[in-house]
Amino acid sequence: MARQYPARTRRILSVLFLLAVTAVTVSAAGPDTKYKAPRTENGQPDLQGVWSFSSGVPLQRPAAFADKKTFTKEEFDKQRAAMLNGIRGIASFAPVEAVTLDWIDNTLHVDDLRTSLIAYPENGRLPALVEGVQRMPTVQDILAILADNKGGGIPPGLLPVLAMFGAGRRDSYENFTMSERCLSAASVPLEPGLGDNYVQIIQAKDYVVLVGDEFRRIVPLDAKPLSGEKLRSWEGTSRGHWEGESLVVETRNFNSRMPSVAGAGNSRDKVVTERITRTSKNAIEYSGTVLDPKTFQDKVEIAFPMAHVDAHIYESACHEGNYSMRNTLSAVRKDEEAKR
Repeated sequence: MARQYPARTRRILSVLFLLAVTAVTVSAAGPDTKYKAPRTENGQPDLQGVWSFSSGVPLQRPAAFADKKTFTKEEFDKQRAAMLNGIRGIASFAPVEAVTLDWIDNTLHVDDLRTSLIAYPENGRLPALVEGVQRMPTVQDILAILADNKGGGIPPGLLPVLAMFGAGRRDSYENFTMSERCLSAASVPLEPGLGDNYVQIIQAKDYVVLVGDEFRRIVPLDAKPLSGEKLRSWEGTSRGHWEGESLVVETRNFNSRMPSVAGAGNSRDKVVTERITRTSKNAIEYSGTVLDPKTFQDKVEIAFPMAHVDAHIYESACHEGNYSMRNTLSAVRKDEEAKR
């Protein structure tokens, strides 16, 4: 008989899994400086189209590869298999219907053997946190724990992680996670996840628009000053300009409701500089550098290739008044009435 886990534990795992979820070959050797992109009617490098940034590369370099910047093909396949095993492991204790890989689009359109998405620091790891700053575990952290779980059930190392997500009652809408409330925003910089790794780039003379399943970012290409410090948003305020073949976007004025990078701190004081460079007909090289002295003791740079794909972006519709939240809160109210 399958072991049964408390409903709250199983619900937390389901939410984490859904968060994680929520053919051209591209070289990872870096931008081809000799390539010159075609031009738009406005004379700008043409970045338009739908691009996949799905990646099998871990955000942080695994400890076993501390001195290596690239995997061998065999090493890459082994660590990817371990990650997929971690996804399957969730099915053993999370009540997620049809937990298979069939409905998760993690097709790799890139041939990238780097050992980490983090290009700086040189060790491929997140820099040290500022004293007192906390970091919530990410989906990749959870999958790393699950990857080698041979015994089935919830591995002991995962229990403290679940406790961080599941502490407290669900007495109010304020006690629900962002995903449970259908609140989402673009990750700035972009970070490949288990699915939904597509972005459509649309260009006009004075604007570039980045469209994803769950976000829209409008980037003005002008030198106007940013809004004042008091006007902040989840995705910050962006300004872009061209430097040769590269679109350079600087974003600041974030609010404090999102993490800075990889679940650490919050985004209020971070400044992100992104560079988007078309390196061939079917390839873009992306990088995002984060300066956040309130969270990290050094800067963080994330870099990866993107591949042009024949695909469409569809809205990932969600609303805060979903049945799950209403039913949970109504159950709490009933419980309160019963205790009076």
